[in-house]
Amino acid sequence: MTPLLPLTALPDRPVEVDAARLLLVVNRFATTPDDTIHQLRCWPARVVSRYLTPEYYLQKLDFLVRYPAYLAYELVELHRLGVLSALDATAVQADVRTLLGDREPELRTDPFRRFWRGAYESLDRVEAWWHARGLVFVGHERRGAEGSPVRPQKYFFLTPEGERIAISLVAKVGHARWYEDRISLIHRYFGALRPAEVKSLQYSHPPYREAQLNEFIPDLAIEEIERNFAETFGCRLGALHG
Repeated sequence: MTPLLPLTALPDRPVEVDAARLLLVVNRFATTPDDTIHQLRCWPARVVSRYLTPEYYLQKLDFLVRYPAYLAYELVELHRLGVLSALDATAVQADVRTLLGDREPELRTDPFRRFWRGAYESLDRVEAWWHARGLVFVGHERRGAEGSPVRPQKYFFLTPEGERIAISLVAKVGHARWYEDRISLIHRYFGALRPAEVKSLQYSHPPYREAQLNEFIPDLAIEEIERNFAETFGCRLGALHG
């Protein structure tokens, strides 16, 4: 299926669009800090309610929001692998059919570029937008000894104001409600997985893994999802090409 616009012609999104969508992801997936997190050198001198880390985890979750075909395939994979959240075959089949039945891969896919670590976009503008409004503060924690070549780990610290704004967006903005529903679906299936496990699932796809640096990651073919669905569940996904 072909996107509504060629990938090379996609317009830039206003920073508010990305900031709002990613705020909803952080609000859904962030966890309560324990004493170890409170002792980080990068802990902000602000009131913080929850946090999310590392950065690649946020990027991989956003990828699932923006690529319905990959999300549908990975729900089937979670069931095939016996992941607890996806053991209910009837529920997984229904969610996959919902994801694909309304032309979502064609109408909802929002392409990501391939970077060194897979799907990645610079969050500098989003982070500045959050910071200016006191919604999310970002910290970098050094790993290893002084002078270590290991990159610092990024932490996203969600504030009570960030939580309030996320709830308000969902209550007042129709598009935000759609994103909240999609992010909630992702959390239901992937919320108990470690960030590395979410990353590994995405890298298992050749189109994702083999995409050229700085090129858009191609979508999965519906035929590939249908084949995996039939092999896993022993039944056809159904006619979705409409």
